[in-house]
Amino acid sequence: MESVVKIDDDLPLDRACLVGCAVSTGWGSAVNSAAVQPGDTVIVMGLGGIGVSAVQGAAHAGAADIIAVDPVPFKREMAPVFGATRTAASIEEAAELARETTNGQGADSAIVTVGVLRPEHPGQALAAVRKAGTVVVTAIAPHDAPGAPVLLPDLTLSQKRLQGSLFGATNGNWDVRRLLNLYRTGQLKLDEMVTRTYKLDEITLGYEDLNAGRNIRGVVLHD
Repeated sequence: MESVVKIDDDLPLDRACLVGCAVSTGWGSAVNSAAVQPGDTVIVMGLGGIGVSAVQGAAHAGAADIIAVDPVPFKREMAPVFGATRTAASIEEAAELARETTNGQGADSAIVTVGVLRPEHPGQALAAVRKAGTVVVTAIAPHDAPGAPVLLPDLTLSQKRLQGSLFGATNGNWDVRRLLNLYRTGQLKLDEMVTRTYKLDEITLGYEDLNAGRNIRGVVLHD
């Protein structure tokens, strides 16, 4: 029962369910772990349910420029709906965009929310942030994944920070209700996150759409 949070009866469950993991994790990755500040330049790397929630969190925190990164065109097209100011197909492209508008310095923070974390991702994100910038790694790697190659002098001489984030450093006891209140007042987009709903016997199709990048979030309805 420690993981059960009572929500108001008027909230639609097919939207509220998103807050149990993806939204809390992404939102908190920006607001809590990256500590995005007004005026910041932020890169979000990976635009699934967690990534677009990180975009929303960064926008809510006042970021001036949010560069959303994903190789899938559909996800880049959707990113501005959630607050992205620019999009890129690769982290290298995003890093260049960030440098163009920061006098060559780079992003204040980069949040890694890709579907499967690869060893090269943290180093790519570190290269995209400015001196004293922060990289938040929220994505999960396979348990047998090798270590991540990073430029070690970057950590000390540029004072960059590599920060892990578990559930966006949120606490479900109060953050779930806070986020649902933001949804209720129109400050958090949940309806737009649900690309498609599925019946229970369509769950295989749901996985196919997930793997093909056709959804921001798919929701299974237990009717």
